[in-house]
Amino acid sequence: MKVFKMNDIDWVAAETEEQAKFFYGKEVGFDQGEVEHDFVGEVSLQDTMLVEVDELPLEEQKMAQTMKRLHGTLFTYKPFSWVIEHEKITKPCVIASTEY
Repeated sequence: MKVFKMNDIDWVAAETEEQAKFFYGKEVGFDQGEVEHDFVGEVSLQDTMLVEVDELPLEEQKMAQTMKRLHGTLFTYKPFSWVIEHEKITKPCVIASTEY
């Protein structure tokens, strides 16, 4: 799997750029032109995203990590590769978003 930055808000995990664009357009109700307009491209699997500390395996919760508290929840930074592996992502999905 690869990760594609779709715009300033969402990142999609997919096998190809075309698959990411198709999935995202369908997911958010955008036509191809709207998807293309803000599309940024593939990002490194070493780029990080925030993951709730409570969602980490217990052995990882005990390890020293850079953390951030948002809205009363404790998060840590994990690379996309870690999330893909631990979440067993095998089909297109929005892997990260700046809006909830």
